[in-house]
Amino acid sequence: MPGALNLEKKRVLIIDDDLTLLHTLSIVLSYEGYHVDTAQTGKEAVEKSNANRYDLALIDFRLPDVEGTKLLTAIQETTPRMVKIILTGYPSESRRTEASERHADAFLVKPIKIPELLKTVRDRLQNREAFYREVGQKRKTVETIVAIGASAGGPTALQQVLSKIPDHQPAAFVISQHMPNGFTKALAQQLALVSNLRVREARQGDVLEEGDALITPGGFNMELASGGRVRLERTEQTPSPSINVMMKSTADVYGPRAVGVLLTGMLNDGALGMKSIKQQGGRTLVQDEASSVVYGMPKAALEIGAADRIVNISNMAEEIVKALSQLNGAKQEN
Repeated sequence: MPGALNLEKKRVLIIDDDLTLLHTLSIVLSYEGYHVDTAQTGKEAVEKSNANRYDLALIDFRLPDVEGTKLLTAIQETTPRMVKIILTGYPSESRRTEASERHADAFLVKPIKIPELLKTVRDRLQNREAFYREVGQKRKTVETIVAIGASAGGPTALQQVLSKIPDHQPAAFVISQHMPNGFTKALAQQLALVSNLRVREARQGDVLEEGDALITPGGFNMELASGGRVRLERTEQTPSPSINVMMKSTADVYGPRAVGVLLTGMLNDGALGMKSIKQQGGRTLVQDEASSVVYGMPKAALEIGAADRIVNISNMAEEIVKALSQLNGAKQEN
């Protein structure tokens, strides 16, 4: 019977390019009393999640423009408490693992069995808060940080870097891109669609964990405190967010367990922060002139001796992974 689940009317977003399945699931869930919207691509799903607050999403693993697991992270920012269920016709243990690491709440195999779907939807909605607490307890506390700063030309450079970082890196990433308030959330969503990391805009009080990539919101500066806790402070300075503020706090908290990366940009923000990381025993990388849109920030870091290596943007992700491997090796030796 409609409404038999005895839940308030919940909003559900179904994301799948199979029109027959989309139509069938829409009818079934609407009959059960849910308010249902649909999307056939990742782009459409992001647009709808920006405009609406959904309680649950059913997400196809393979969409025409993006993998469903990457879409999990892209829509996390606008609906952080949303239940997310992955649908796939090609189940495997590696896909289950990837979905779980990106905070999927369930994993259903096609062809979808309607009784199983309805039970999963009902149970996940009713137990949402308990489930999130359980997931939070299982995630790894971060011990190593990669701090990335960028300005002019940065969004494209960041996409080239983050899209090439492999899964399961033993670090969290923090990013300050000079950008006005209101634009950094869209940047985070765009990067989340191409990255194996959990990319999103940072929130006050976040605690960094391995695999996170948090972007400083426009109009704020980010500082890291002990335990990987994020502090955001509103700023009127320009350019902002400050790369120096983020990197100096990274050096203070993580010392030799930090990697500083300074990408394309004008002026000299980030140079002093990179020097702090280097002086504390961390690794520092700057983008080379040939691949930079503007060579101001990397050049400024070089001029004060704050860079260990000069790297073309096409190789930056590889060099970051190498630096993390070196830091991890040094940790094991100690």
